[in-house]
Amino acid sequence: MKRKLSLTRQLNIFDVTSLVVGSIIGADIYVAAALGARLVGPASLLLWFAAGIMAIVIALSFSFCATILPKVGGPYLYTKESGGVFAGFMVGWALFIAEWLSLAVFPVAFTQYFTSLVPGLSQPFQVMLKAVFIATVLTTNIVGVKAAGRFNDMLTIGKLSPLLLLTFMGITFIGLNPELASSNFHPFIKGDLSSLGQALVLIFWAYAGFELSTLPADEIQTPRKTIPRAIESLGCRLSRSSTS
Repeated sequence: MKRKLSLTRQLNIFDVTSLVVGSIIGADIYVAAALGARLVGPASLLLWFAAGIMAIVIALSFSFCATILPKVGGPYLYTKESGGVFAGFMVGWALFIAEWLSLAVFPVAFTQYFTSLVPGLSQPFQVMLKAVFIATVLTTNIVGVKAAGRFNDMLTIGKLSPLLLLTFMGITFIGLNPELASSNFHPFIKGDLSSLGQALVLIFWAYAGFELSTLPADEIQTPRKTIPRAIESLGCRLSRSSTS
């Protein structure tokens, strides 16, 4: 007789919101900002607004899907139910491969940021840093979803701190040096249409990650309400940041 596997619902609204925010705010947000400015100059600010609108529309679509199918699987489940088994299979494998490939970025980015603060580290020590990073994330997930949720909460708060610091420093710089700040906007647009397209894709990539909150639905408290609230709260933040 087969035993039915049941998951414990231990993630609350704060944990899921941290998952959404933490999935978006990572190494890519700094990389995309630098590459976007290099490709098109100050015009990349407008692309952040356009990509933010695109992200809001897609995020709210996921929010709506979560209210209809609040079950584990996320994009795979939604596609399977709407387009059939084969479509779900393709989306599921595409998501699986994309996440596995993107996971390799994080230990590399962590080591690069660490070596920029502590230069001169040997290659074996950098390899050890990557191994410690991977082992820490792996251990928290093995211990349990609650531990992983709490660990992600701390990481999200830690990742928000430098963004807030950079925002404060930028506003202070503009206030103290308005003429120098305005001179940085000339020329406003660099590159061509191809560069605009590349920058838009890179910046939209920085917004991606909100879909991951729908994957562990069976481990979330009242997922039909919690997941939409977490995603929609992010949508409100994105809309405010895009218009500011």
